[in-house]
Amino acid sequence: MPVDVSDLCCVNSPCPDAGKRGAGNVRFVRWTGLNRDIRFVRCRTCRAEFSERKGTPMFGARLPQQEIFSIVQHLAEGDGIRKTARLTGHGKDTVLSWLRKAGTHAKDFHDQKARHLDVPEVQLDEKWSFVGKKTGPPDAGGSGRRPSGR
Repeated sequence: MPVDVSDLCCVNSPCPDAGKRGAGNVRFVRWTGLNRDIRFVRCRTCRAEFSERKGTPMFGARLPQQEIFSIVQHLAEGDGIRKTARLTGHGKDTVLSWLRKAGTHAKDFHDQKARHLDVPEVQLDEKWSFVGKKTGPPDAGGSGRRPSGR
């Protein structure tokens, strides 16, 4: 049974078919990785061989893919570094490392895709700021506010 590689493209920048997904120039060579679950391919145009993870934050990763996804998902949901480390069972340094890798990759992807945009207007729908703080014990009226002194 042939292995589908239509979702991959050549990552060799001098290649004329670089970045062209589904062009038919990339063919499966072998399985690689600790669990033999990473596709290794060859470009028929330039003859370059590479892992499907080349050019991604996952390239050279030692953690299983699901654990990396879990770390990045917790960070994307707004969980802090220590909380993510505690929830995923990994060290703080591991979480920080994946935060840097994923952030750099996301920035590079954004910079590549968000070009030559004509933005006629911008809306600031979610602007908010800190207004004040209720301090002190609730007074007899139960409002919880400190007297204003007026």
